[in-house]
Amino acid sequence: MNRKFSILYILALMLVFGAPASLWAGDKSTKVEKIRIIEPGEAERCANDFFIENIGKEEADLKVVLGRKVFVSEILQPGERRAFDLPATINVARFQGREDLTFDDIAVIINLGPKSHMRVRCIDLGENPLRGKDPLTVFK
Repeated sequence: MNRKFSILYILALMLVFGAPASLWAGDKSTKVEKIRIIEPGEAERCANDFFIENIGKEEADLKVVLGRKVFVSEILQPGERRAFDLPATINVARFQGREDLTFDDIAVIINLGPKSHMRVRCIDLGENPLRGKDPLTVFK
């Protein structure tokens, strides 16, 4: 009797923890549009959110251009990563006085080197599936 109960208990745990995990793993709301390695002096355009990683062994000079001006100018150390939410970055730039930007603008990521390579991943995060299902959103 004890053995049957333990087998049923294990099956119930697998059902409870396995089913939501498989549903979560099957979610296709985030998709990577393109991944590219940019060498010093090269640029990449992203119309959505993006990740940047310095994959070289030396520091890299990162520039992100929004509209016609450089908005982000940073030095990335080897192995350092940055993530950018493009609509939020445009919103911050507009808040800081860049009224020329619209939410249809794209980001131009430039690697000024001098020797390090950067990996750029342009992604589309999609909609948050839990946004409409939260009963407390009225109070937030």
